[in-house]
Amino acid sequence: MERLRQAFSEGRLTKDEFDQRLALALTARTHGELAPVVAGLPSPPAARVRAPHGSAVPAAERSAAAAAHLLGAVTWVVGPLVMEIATAKDGPSFSRAQAIEALNFQLSLLIVTIVTLGIGGVLWAVAWIFSIVAAANAANGRPFRYPFTIRLIR
Repeated sequence: MERLRQAFSEGRLTKDEFDQRLALALTARTHGELAPVVAGLPSPPAARVRAPHGSAVPAAERSAAAAAHLLGAVTWVVGPLVMEIATAKDGPSFSRAQAIEALNFQLSLLIVTIVTLGIGGVLWAVAWIFSIVAAANAANGRPFRYPFTIRLIR
């Protein structure tokens, strides 16, 4: 129905033809019955067709975002900082947003560890779990926000 509305608004269908095709679309029970409804209409633009599981985010972006989270687990603040700097030149992007999120999480852990005179260091083990979950989400193109994080960098 959306393709019919689009074609009508662009002037590719007359009012009568639009009404006829719309009636056919509303009464169709199978995909085969829809074929004459869309006959002669251009295919929908590729940008409107969204693949499942967030793959609308390019693979390179997803990989960089996952790397930022995993580097946080291994190198603490250094890895996410390097990833944030590396992605800054691209402007706002999925990988940069996730690198900033990982950096803020690692900075929050560092602040808690310093304020508690090292006792907060126990949280680093839990941080590994969060980093792995965040990397898995980022690899699938889904943004991740760490809980209990002070967002110092935006």
